[in-house]
Amino acid sequence: MGDATRHTLRGFAEVLVRLGIATEEQAAVGLAEAAGIGMDLDEDFDNPDELTFLVGECGLGFQTPEKVLGYLEDGYEELLVDAAACAGGSVVVDDVELVKDADGEEYLHFRRNGRSIWHPAEHLSDSTRYMDWNTAFDAIGDLVPGNDDPRGFYQLDEDSYDAWWLLLTPEQAKGLEEFGLPLPVDLGNWVRDKMPTAEPGTLAWYMEDDRLHASEESRRCLDEWLAPMDAALDRWRTVHLPDDFPFDYSPDSLLVLERLVLDRFDGPASLEVAAGAGDEFYAGAVRYVGETALRMWPCRWTYRHSDDPLMVFTNEPMICPNAPRNFAWDVSPRYALHTLVQDRTPHSLREYLSTVADAVDSYHKALRARTRGR
Repeated sequence: MGDATRHTLRGFAEVLVRLGIATEEQAAVGLAEAAGIGMDLDEDFDNPDELTFLVGECGLGFQTPEKVLGYLEDGYEELLVDAAACAGGSVVVDDVELVKDADGEEYLHFRRNGRSIWHPAEHLSDSTRYMDWNTAFDAIGDLVPGNDDPRGFYQLDEDSYDAWWLLLTPEQAKGLEEFGLPLPVDLGNWVRDKMPTAEPGTLAWYMEDDRLHASEESRRCLDEWLAPMDAALDRWRTVHLPDDFPFDYSPDSLLVLERLVLDRFDGPASLEVAAGAGDEFYAGAVRYVGETALRMWPCRWTYRHSDDPLMVFTNEPMICPNAPRNFAWDVSPRYALHTLVQDRTPHSLREYLSTVADAVDSYHKALRARTRGR
């Protein structure tokens, strides 16, 4: 091991400079601070992560505290603001609030560059000073610069309690691993920085937001699905449904549709054959199930194209609740029909779609529980 990678404070500082993580001036300040508290800058440490405190002395990164000194909400805010600062101003965090709804469900709310973000949270008690680490890590992952910036957050220490973190490129992270740091956790979520111009919370806002962040092929496939919707359903009703079918997009109509589907398909295999053959009845049923959800709850059609054939719930039209991520999970009308013919249980279409209602209801409860920044 060369001098540049000795497990000393001076060696660590040299690595930080060589990798472009710290400037020479920042490294000099950090070493001076360490020397000022009596540290031997050339002492060789057996455990390299004993050196990571130097990051803070250099004015870099942030630390995840074992427990918060003061109010828990303030601790989350300080953590997120410090993490966002690593991006050098391209990421701004505000409106941080811990929210508990009428049912006792907890959430961490904040805004990243104006976009409202929510994460579910669990705490031992109202007076606890220990963060929910799953929530904290998810929130940190939301604060990477994203877009064309490849950097992610890396934990330098083996233990998450009081660990130091840096925003690094993959190459910088590899360099620190070669120095001997464990880097057991790296975080970085998909970033949505473009903001719709429509009124927030409206169907138009959610639809515009989807299009802003969808791939060109996803947008094309969604448009191709939506354009003939009315004509396709009119033909389905005329050609494939009995005259007495209650074509009103009601819960009762789903029950009648269930009987028609079960009479037509004896199991998932026959359903998949029909789907693969472009069966009009099957395609119309998928459309009707989705359109019924749209009329029952605030939601919309979405589509996510993928070149990976193993990715589930891609390359098909989906229904997404009008609620932020972590409240809303897309539901598949195709999968609803698959489950129906597999289990052959009445009311299964309504039960499966009810997750849309649950998502919207949970979001509205959380909104009502907010004390500021509404």
